[in-house]
Amino acid sequence: MEEAAGLLARDPLRNIVLLKHLQAYPGHTRLHHVADGARHGFLVLLEAGVTSWDRAAYPAAAFIVLVSSDGPDLTGALLAHVPRGTGLVFKLNGEADRAAVAQAFALERRMRILSFTAPPGDLADLAADPDIRVGADPGAAAFAIFAAQDHARSWLAPMLADGRAFACAAGPDQAPHAVCFAYENWPGVWEIGGVFTPETQRRRGHGARVVRAALGELGRRGHFPRYQVHERNHASIRLAESAGLRPFLHLTHYVHAP
Repeated sequence: MEEAAGLLARDPLRNIVLLKHLQAYPGHTRLHHVADGARHGFLVLLEAGVTSWDRAAYPAAAFIVLVSSDGPDLTGALLAHVPRGTGLVFKLNGEADRAAVAQAFALERRMRILSFTAPPGDLADLAADPDIRVGADPGAAAFAIFAAQDHARSWLAPMLADGRAFACAAGPDQAPHAVCFAYENWPGVWEIGGVFTPETQRRRGHGARVVRAALGELGRRGHFPRYQVHERNHASIRLAESAGLRPFLHLTHYVHAP
């Protein structure tokens, strides 16, 4: 596990989804590795019920299957480690992996998640917004907003306390105009999540401001951001592009029913 994770960490952006789950759920993941000379393939099996998001989105799935591979032949070899006769969700980056998996498993496309990033140096000059609070204590109202999005305080608060996360909030503590947080996926790569603007405050730019504040903070800290967007969330895609982010990963979800 340690050796294979070290190989994945050589290219953390490409492999961030696998690394994130290995780090966050070590007791609920299995990592398989195949190699052909300098070419490598990796497969992570994650118990589907571990994350609240996957549990809600894919209640019939037993495992989430994540792949990072240098070729469809390696992907095909890894499939020997995928359980048969149970519900699966494959999260795949690219047509070559989809085609390889489809030879062994019937697949139904569900959605695509886009990930955006930018070099820290490109973000460090984003001006700090004096009206955005950035820190480790976003306040009770912000915690409640995050919890409503399935980001439990019991999960987020320890990371805020030990410096592996920070929160951004606009407006008064008791009724924020917009909030978000950023947390460490893997050393040097931090994900922006929990972005929310109450209905009464929308279309005023508050959401864009807290995201930009988070990006600027990550740039000044020297971290690569990871900003995830559903393929149909055109407003968030425009926000990412306007902030100078570029797409680096397209993860398409495919369901396999036994």
